[in-house]
Amino acid sequence: MDSSRLTDMLTLSHALSSIVAASLPNRCALCQQPLDRGAGLCDVCLDDGALGSVCLHCHRSLERVPPYRCGACLKRKRWRPVISAFHYHGPIGPCVAHIKTRTQPQLVPPLARHLAGQIDALHRQGILPWPEALVPVPTHRARLRQLGFNPAWLVARALATELELPLLDQLVIKSRPTQLQHQLDGQARRDNLRDAFGVIEQGEGQQVALVDDIITTGSTLKSVTRTLGRAGVRVTQYWTLASALNRR
Repeated sequence: MDSSRLTDMLTLSHALSSIVAASLPNRCALCQQPLDRGAGLCDVCLDDGALGSVCLHCHRSLERVPPYRCGACLKRKRWRPVISAFHYHGPIGPCVAHIKTRTQPQLVPPLARHLAGQIDALHRQGILPWPEALVPVPTHRARLRQLGFNPAWLVARALATELELPLLDQLVIKSRPTQLQHQLDGQARRDNLRDAFGVIEQGEGQQVALVDDIITTGSTLKSVTRTLGRAGVRVTQYWTLASALNRR
């Protein structure tokens, strides 16, 4: 078979695949059940992967709430709420990881809506202060070119829309590339992030929520928080889709 005919057959095959895919109902990325609208994940899978009742700082499991912090965190004079919707080592965890590992940004909206609902409920109960704006954890331009998007920015944009909050996506940058954090432990994570971020816009006096897709140890979020703090921006809380804190 000559190459031109093979190319034509492949083109036709791709076209037919697209037509078939368009004719099929949208399905949940996990259980494959049809969805009434949109793409992503069904409510059953979202609820099944929820983080549940955990300390709002360290994410240790709690038998009941309130209180919303464990005994150790209740003793802290200073603490920062860490709000995550899903258990990273649960059924939703792979979906959060696939946003960047398999380039599936379409999973962000349903996950972010779930997190936004949790944030709104905590705020209405008087447990969570309301930030003035959202700041996504930045990624280096080399990584941005490689991936094509910043997952933290997609999450922050979705949350800003859901909760009607300003998005300060030009406030802080990642000024140098770093190793992937999940490849490192302890001190190596902190060393990896030293002087990796910089503030390029004025935001002094603002109180913001810092947004990322996943929190594992919190090293990245703390590093960005220190950078913003030196510029007079106060990070009052962390918001992430998934958490691996104390959940292994």
